[in-house]
Amino acid sequence: MSNKIINFHDVRDINWFEKTILILKNKYKLISIEDLDNFFYNGKELNNCCHITIDDGDKTFYDIIYPILKKHKIPATLYVSSKICTNSENFWFQEMRGFNELNIKEIIALHYNIDIKTIVPYSSGSILKNCRIDDIINIIKQYKMQFGVDSKAPQNMTNEQLKEIDKDGLVVIGAHTLNHPILKNETAERSKVEIVDSINELAEILNHEIKYFAYPNGIPFLDFDEREFEYLKSKNIRLAFSTESNNFSKGNNPLSIPRFGISFGNHYFVKTKLLLGKNWDLIKNLKSKGEKQTRLEIKKELKLE
Repeated sequence: MSNKIINFHDVRDINWFEKTILILKNKYKLISIEDLDNFFYNGKELNNCCHITIDDGDKTFYDIIYPILKKHKIPATLYVSSKICTNSENFWFQEMRGFNELNIKEIIALHYNIDIKTIVPYSSGSILKNCRIDDIINIIKQYKMQFGVDSKAPQNMTNEQLKEIDKDGLVVIGAHTLNHPILKNETAERSKVEIVDSINELAEILNHEIKYFAYPNGIPFLDFDEREFEYLKSKNIRLAFSTESNNFSKGNNPLSIPRFGISFGNHYFVKTKLLLGKNWDLIKNLKSKGEKQTRLEIKKELKLE
């Protein structure tokens, strides 16, 4: 039987989340991060097991996800940005929700001195995933200034909430960079800062060592590679998680463990996605380009190759 890691982000419907968790609980043995750590480093055997992860630290974790995990006594890991939580900020993709697509693309085109027609077919989110984080922040600032848009209210957890969750012990908290950049887009120096400082700051908030990490976006060799492994090793990170859709096995690099994402769908859809596993993406991409191909096309249009 297969072993899986299931990843969530923000969840708006508590009933949907509880029913999804019950599907997972019925199908798999739900394990802790310590079990997973022992699987990779101490020879522990796992069969038909599942570990739950949640990225970003959206307020819905505290309001919706965590109460259900606690109700059913399900261990999980949560990956957050110390900077975002400490400063009550939003991630760039949260801040740009609701932006007019054509207007933000006009600003992107101007920023990179390209013809807007070359990027019109792509979503603004997909376009910005090819950009360095400082460029993304500047583009969003320009949009807000030009169109008189106020910053959104903070959408993520506070340090006090992180400490409360951490103290309870059911959920282990790991790092997720400072600003959620695509690490491979950044210089070596910036990637190292994003990783190392996020781990150091989170350790200071929680007053203990941080052992686990999740990559922003998380596609191996498109969003991170061996360079990032070295930065994680320098901080003694034991396990790090990608978003490669696959079961986990002892053959995986412990610093690039695959995960399946679930974010919506009725229970038939969820069960089908679990059943198909890594084949889900292959079927989905028959009708549209995969993210990797799309991103490479955009990078070429932005002249970022």
